[in-house]
Amino acid sequence: MNFKAIAIAAAAAAAATSAQAADLPADIAPVDYVRINDAYGAGFFVLPGTETAIKIGGRIRVEAKINNLTEDEDYSNKDNNQNFRARANLRVDTRTQSELGLIRTYADFQFTSDTDKRGNEGVKLDKGYVQIGGFTFGRATSAFDLWTGELATNAFDRHVADDTVWQASYTHALANGLTVAASIEDNSDRQHDIIGGDKAGNTVPSFVAKAQINQGWGWAGLSGAVTKVDSPDAESSEVGYGIAAGFGINLDMVGPGDVFNFQASYADGAMAYVGADDTADAVVVGNDLETNKAWAVAAGYMHNWTSEFASGIEGSYLDVEAGEETASFKDFNEVVVAGTLEYRPVSGLLFSAGAGWKQKDEDGSAKEDAATLNFRVQRSF
Repeated sequence: MNFKAIAIAAAAAAAATSAQAADLPADIAPVDYVRINDAYGAGFFVLPGTETAIKIGGRIRVEAKINNLTEDEDYSNKDNNQNFRARANLRVDTRTQSELGLIRTYADFQFTSDTDKRGNEGVKLDKGYVQIGGFTFGRATSAFDLWTGELATNAFDRHVADDTVWQASYTHALANGLTVAASIEDNSDRQHDIIGGDKAGNTVPSFVAKAQINQGWGWAGLSGAVTKVDSPDAESSEVGYGIAAGFGINLDMVGPGDVFNFQASYADGAMAYVGADDTADAVVVGNDLETNKAWAVAAGYMHNWTSEFASGIEGSYLDVEAGEETASFKDFNEVVVAGTLEYRPVSGLLFSAGAGWKQKDEDGSAKEDAATLNFRVQRSF
C-alpha cells in the first residue's frame, strides 16, 4: 500500500468520526445516583439531589397471650382468657447537617389489632419529633425515664417509668459520657385519676431534669419531675413530684452482652413516675386534696447463652400509701416477676416465650394472684 492510499484512508476515518460526534449532545447531564451514608448507622441513604440521609424501617410483631392461670381474677381479663395481637410499626428517620447542628426528624406509625379491642383498630403516632442540635420537640420518650426493661416478651409491666410524652427538651453532652437534660412535658400523658373527685384538666406541664453517665462498665442515672395535682372538687391544688435513680453493669465476663440493671423510685401525687399505672394520684377528703405516695424498686438480669439464644428475668416491688383510705382505695403493695426465653436465628428475627406472675396485697383484703404466658414472633427491618 503506497503513502497516498494510507492518507486517503486516514482522512475518511477522521471524517466518519467527526460525523458521529456531531450527532451526540454537547453536554450529558450527570446521573444522580442514590448514595449510601453509614455515618448515622446501617440503613441510611442520601436522598438524590439533597444532603439529607434517610432510613426507612419498621417491625411486625405477632403474639399470643394466655391469661387467668390462677384462681383469682386476672385484672380485667375475665372475658378473654386468650388474647391474640398483631402490631405493625413503620419508622422514618432523617438526618441533615446544618449551621445549627444536626437536624433530625423521626416518626413511628403504629397499627395494632387484637382480640381485646376488635373493631377499634387504628393507626396512631407512637413517636414523632424534630431534633435540632440538643433540642427535641414533639412526642418522644420522657426525659425522666431511666431503665425500662430488657425482656423481649412483656408478660406483666414492671414498676418503672416508661412513657412517651409530648415535650420540649434539651440534652447536653458533657465530658466522659455524662449527659444532662431538662424537659417541659405534657402532664396529661401521666396524669392519673382522683379518688372521691374529678380529675382537673392539664393546666400546668411537668418539669423534668435528668443526669446520666454511660461508660464501658455500664451506666448510672438520676432523674426528677415536678407536676401539679388538682381537682375541681378541692379548694386548692398540690405539688406532685417523682424521683428515680438507677444503674446498669455490663457483665461481659459472664457472657457477651450480659447486663444487670437496678432502679429505685419514689413519687408523691405522681404515680406514673414509679410505674404505678393502675392507681390514683390523690384522694379528695371533704374539700382537701390528699396526695397518694408510693415507692418502687426493680431489677433485671439478661444472659446470652450463645449469639442466638438468651434468657432474662426481671422483678419489681411497689408500695402505695393512700393519702386517705376510702372504701374503694386502700394502702397496698404489689410484686411482679417476669422471665423470657429469646431465640434470634438470623438478624432481625425473634422468637420469644415469656411468663409472668404478680400478687397484689391490699389492706383488709385477701391477696390476689395473676399469672400469664406470652409467645411472640417478631421481624424487624
